[in-house]
Amino acid sequence: MMSSSSSSSATNEIKSDGYYRKDGVRITHDPYAPGMAEHYGLPGQTDNEGFDPYADTVGAGIYSGSVKRDESGNVLIGKQYQNHNPRPGPIYDGTGYSLMSKAIQMGPTKVQEILKDYPELKEEISTGGARPLHTCGMSKTNQLSTQVLIDAGADIYQQDTYGYTALHRMASNNLAIGGEALVKAGHDPNMPMEGADSTPIEIARRSRAIQFLMKMQEMGHYD
Repeated sequence: MMSSSSSSSATNEIKSDGYYRKDGVRITHDPYAPGMAEHYGLPGQTDNEGFDPYADTVGAGIYSGSVKRDESGNVLIGKQYQNHNPRPGPIYDGTGYSLMSKAIQMGPTKVQEILKDYPELKEEISTGGARPLHTCGMSKTNQLSTQVLIDAGADIYQQDTYGYTALHRMASNNLAIGGEALVKAGHDPNMPMEGADSTPIEIARRSRAIQFLMKMQEMGHYD
């Protein structure tokens, strides 16, 4: 599963203002809300390719996974995995993470190697409508490939099926290194995006993403 925290079968920590992951990021949903267990499974019994509401992690079926294509190579759009996002999006093909997603998990050197031979993969489409830059915003290791993709010409304003850019993902996962690279490339963390419910700064504040917010403050984008 992919997120700033490793996959877990239980909520990481309970504080007076809510639930928190092991990496200190606040979980902004109630993992024990009515219907949550029925939809996603009980703690320890969730689908590894789907959403674990207790650990706040997602698998390849929901984000950064390989997608179905038609005979012409066009991405097939329809109901998304587990209907986690009710908006239509790329359909998961059941084979795990996409090529670029796997490379990003391995690190920037592997990403550079692949882009050298297949530069078009800088905009590879995966589940959740994620592009490689979005995938960089899903873990501390993944963020290290952000600059490589920016240098390759990846579009920093591409939005996934949630309306989020890669900077939104950096904010939600408290990733200061990737966030800094995207802001230096021109993405204003306070800029509203059509289709997104929040700006990156608003997401970071809601998630208590302290490292991200401190970096934005250092760069003059947060008071």
